[in-house]
Amino acid sequence: MVIKGTRLFLMLATLVALAACGGAPAAGPTSPPAATEAPAAATEAPAATEAPAAATEAPAASGDVTYVLVPKALGNPYFDTANKGAQEAATELGVKVTYTGPATADATEQIQLLNSLIAQNVSGLAISADDSDALVPTGRDAIESGIPVVTWDSAIAEGGRTVHIVQAVSADIAAVQIKMASELAGGKGKIAILSATSTAPNQNEWIALMEEELKKPEYANLELVATVYGDDEDTKSYTEAQGLMKTYPDLKVIISPTTVGIAASARAVQDGNMVGKVFVTGLGTPNQMREYVKSGAAPQFALWNPSDLGYLAIQTLHAIASGQIAGEPGDSFTAGKLGDYTIADDDTVLLGEPTIFNADNIDDFDF
Repeated sequence: MVIKGTRLFLMLATLVALAACGGAPAAGPTSPPAATEAPAAATEAPAATEAPAAATEAPAASGDVTYVLVPKALGNPYFDTANKGAQEAATELGVKVTYTGPATADATEQIQLLNSLIAQNVSGLAISADDSDALVPTGRDAIESGIPVVTWDSAIAEGGRTVHIVQAVSADIAAVQIKMASELAGGKGKIAILSATSTAPNQNEWIALMEEELKKPEYANLELVATVYGDDEDTKSYTEAQGLMKTYPDLKVIISPTTVGIAASARAVQDGNMVGKVFVTGLGTPNQMREYVKSGAAPQFALWNPSDLGYLAIQTLHAIASGQIAGEPGDSFTAGKLGDYTIADDDTVLLGEPTIFNADNIDDFDF
């Protein structure tokens, strides 16, 4: 059973603002934060040098402790927000955290980048995996080279990681999305899912669990008619959402468990004058979705705090890399402002529980 820390998701009062997930939405309310140039060694990886905002560093630290936060792709406000938390942890710990990743959510590009970082003998890697299984050999190579690997947001399968940071219990994430969709659909009608990439392990797990959730008697009148993929790209996600509404004229809800997809879908509903006819829900951020909550395109959605996720990833990585813990089940450590955590039997650490955002509370949050 996953054992969670003493402090959960609702530590938002001190957070800075965000933007969204995959390529930033063209019409999104916030732009990705500016970043400083990555060290030359990190930017030699082909994918990283092509992307905007190649890397962000904490202030120089004593010694040569350098951790690398690797998202699925750069230019993604969700991951940029996680990086803010990672940089906060770096400052507190007196270490350096470099933020760099592939230009697109592509496992091959991510593997090339990781191989470059392993060759540089960085102090630790915190990775959101583009492909759970494909990254196992690379993660294993890092660990065998003495580089601890913490995954966050999206796991590398066991054997390729030291510890995985779970943003919330997967079954809870699936259940809350189906519950919100049912409420928006009035308990009956056609719904669809617009996911990120077809290989994203966290997305696939949530979708499978949502399909199981739909088998419950209370959802017998909901019909899942399609699952499509926007590849965590704003334009493609927008087009896929338009396609769903055209293919299924009586569609009631689009569930998008990705911050790129949910914003693009809500914009497609709004632009298509379908507000009140088609509703969008899923996983998003308050700053990104505020406009769509207030317009009625996406009346409610859920998420954990991505800044806390990045913060916990670096705190966990440092506890392992510095020898405070071995990174094994049962090991306990203190993760700064988030408090105490214990590694569960499946090599995971649980951040907290998802929160539902709607018109009643959306203005209480700023990330």
